[in-house]
Amino acid sequence: MFERGPYTYRVKEQWRASDQPVPAPAINPYVRPEFAHEMRNLQPAILAAAARHNHPQISGMSDHDFAVLIALLMYNEHFGWFEERVTPVQLFTPLYEDLQRETNQAGISNLSVWPANIRPSVAIEILRGQVPLPRSTGVMTVPMTIAGSTLNIKSYPSTQELYAAVSHEIADPALAVEYLAANLERGLYRAQAEHVVVTWRALAAWHNQGIVSPSDLRKNPTAADYVRRASAYFATARALIDLPERHVPAWKLAIGD
Repeated sequence: MFERGPYTYRVKEQWRASDQPVPAPAINPYVRPEFAHEMRNLQPAILAAAARHNHPQISGMSDHDFAVLIALLMYNEHFGWFEERVTPVQLFTPLYEDLQRETNQAGISNLSVWPANIRPSVAIEILRGQVPLPRSTGVMTVPMTIAGSTLNIKSYPSTQELYAAVSHEIADPALAVEYLAANLERGLYRAQAEHVVVTWRALAAWHNQGIVSPSDLRKNPTAADYVRRASAYFATARALIDLPERHVPAWKLAIGD
């Protein structure tokens, strides 16, 4: 089962069980052809990252379902509401993504970096194993390992240089998958701290807005819209994860020996 709640996703049966009619997708789940190709190449990295960062005793998810969630969010990050409403903009999205990446790598901004749409400041929290506490300026520290990362965040003399180095890592597709999986792991710890039942919606809201509770999600229109849009990519994400796994050298999975 993919989710604990009124609906349950049955991976083997490829359909969603409910006593209500299955709703149509929230949006047209558009995927740029070049990104579809990149995601196919990233499938082994997604599976490996899911196995490293999922904690089934907390998530209630199998590693397979956790991998589907990672893929789901990757797809969703590459097709925002603006691109949906203004179709011609889709042609320029890669240029916009490159501009944000280059700005961050120059160390002059804290913009989200694709392909996982993670801010350098969030990536630094991940490297430090920090999880912000709800309605507080405090954090809790959790065990966290980023496979493939070569950064020693204490070695950078300035925030500008640290942001530039982190931006370079999270712009790498395989490492971006690893950081995304680690961020979802942080979401598991946050949900545990708030005594919230983990669902895919909670983890999607965590990645987007740093919240996990259903009440916070209902009050946050940005997170609610993000979750709504993400739901359209279930079939695409599951189809990717269910493809036969390609043999890929370990270095491409960002796995260190």
